[in-house]
Amino acid sequence: MRQKKRIIRISRERAIKIASNLNGITIEMAKRYTDSELKECLRLLNLKANF
Repeated sequence: MRQKKRIIRISRERAIKIASNLNGITIEMAKRYTDSELKECLRLLNLKANF
Protein backbone atom coordinates (compact mmCIF):
# COMPACT_ATOMS: atom_id res chain seq x y z
CA MET A 1 0.00 0.00 0.00
CA ARG A 2 1.12 3.52 -0.75
CA GLN A 3 1.38 5.95 2.08
CA LYS A 4 -0.33 9.27 1.74
CA LYS A 5 1.99 12.22 1.44
CA ARG A 6 1.69 14.36 4.53
CA ILE A 7 0.40 17.85 3.76
CA ILE A 8 2.31 20.52 5.65
CA ARG A 9 0.09 23.31 6.94
CA ILE A 10 1.57 26.75 7.54
CA SER A 11 0.30 29.42 9.97
CA ARG A 12 -0.22 33.01 8.85
CA GLU A 13 2.84 34.27 10.77
CA ARG A 14 5.09 31.65 9.17
CA ALA A 15 3.55 32.36 5.75
CA ILE A 16 4.48 36.04 6.14
CA LYS A 17 8.12 35.10 6.82
CA ILE A 18 8.17 32.72 3.85
CA ALA A 19 6.63 35.34 1.52
CA SER A 20 9.17 37.88 2.72
CA ASN A 21 12.08 35.60 1.85
CA LEU A 22 10.53 34.37 -1.39
CA ASN A 23 9.86 37.84 -2.78
CA GLY A 24 12.88 39.60 -1.28
CA ILE A 25 10.84 42.17 0.65
CA THR A 26 10.72 43.26 4.28
CA ILE A 27 8.44 41.55 6.79
CA GLU A 28 6.50 44.82 7.23
CA MET A 29 5.59 44.79 3.54
CA ALA A 30 4.69 41.10 3.66
CA LYS A 31 2.34 41.75 6.61
CA ARG A 32 0.23 43.89 4.26
CA TYR A 33 -0.36 40.92 1.95
CA THR A 34 -3.91 39.61 1.75
CA ASP A 35 -4.70 35.99 2.56
CA SER A 36 -4.98 35.11 -1.12
CA GLU A 37 -1.55 36.61 -1.86
CA LEU A 38 0.02 34.64 0.97
CA LYS A 39 -1.69 31.45 -0.20
CA GLU A 40 -0.32 32.03 -3.70
CA CYS A 41 3.23 32.27 -2.31
CA LEU A 42 2.70 29.01 -0.41
CA ARG A 43 1.24 27.32 -3.49
CA LEU A 44 4.47 27.99 -5.37
CA LEU A 45 6.28 25.93 -2.72
CA ASN A 46 3.61 23.17 -2.59
CA LEU A 47 2.52 24.11 0.95
CA LYS A 48 -1.01 24.60 2.35
CA ALA A 49 -2.26 27.50 4.44
CA ASN A 50 -3.81 26.92 7.86
CA PHE A 51 -5.65 30.24 8.09
